[in-house]
Amino acid sequence: MNTHAKMRLLLALLAAGVAHAQAPTEKVTPTEEAKIDFSTVDKDANGKLSKEEALSVADLESMFDRLDTDRDGSVSPTEYSRWSRAGKAIPLPHDPTTAPSGSAGSQHMPSH
Repeated sequence: MNTHAKMRLLLALLAAGVAHAQAPTEKVTPTEEAKIDFSTVDKDANGKLSKEEALSVADLESMFDRLDTDRDGSVSPTEYSRWSRAGKAIPLPHDPTTAPSGSAGSQHMPSH
């Protein structure tokens, strides 16, 4: 192999290496729709989703009846976890100090 042929081969290999380095290493897939946590939709934090709460997310509203497998009119965290866009299916813990009862926090009121 003469010097001229070696140079052409070297240039061809370099060009192939540059082209390979610029090519994406993995296939580009369409982005998934954002996951939505149960607690985001459970506005009243009662541990279940009503049909009214589901109205805030179009996909969830259309799937509500299919997700409500026990047909109790609400979607539990377990039922919610079967939804394709379900994020964390853990409800927020019930905090009695934030309950709408008139006495919540009254023990902390200063007395005069």
